[in-house]
Amino acid sequence: MDILIILERNFEVPVGDMSVEVISKFENKYLFRTEYVFKMNHEAKGTPSRKEVRALIAKALNVPEDRIVIRKIKTPFGVNEAYIEAFVYESKDKMFEIEPRHILIRNGILEK
Repeated sequence: MDILIILERNFEVPVGDMSVEVISKFENKYLFRTEYVFKMNHEAKGTPSRKEVRALIAKALNVPEDRIVIRKIKTPFGVNEAYIEAFVYESKDKMFEIEPRHILIRNGILEK
């Protein structure tokens, strides 16, 4: 089987008063993407926007921001951390082919 589940050692990248930590990594070769779950600490601020999260993840993983799609951001009540589900595609063409239009609009990749 071609699917690999890789749990990497967590790394943290601080940016200002926020930091991002990899919780899990899954290489989905059939959909030409790597699926991540991150934990982001955002001390003394509200939940960051998708645009801020995409920029931070792009910096942490050293990939172009236009190939990252944020699927979900969950913030538990009363906690200054968010759990983020993000997909990093191998190419923009595959991203446009696979991702639903409303997700691309939500991420600011497409216009309404």
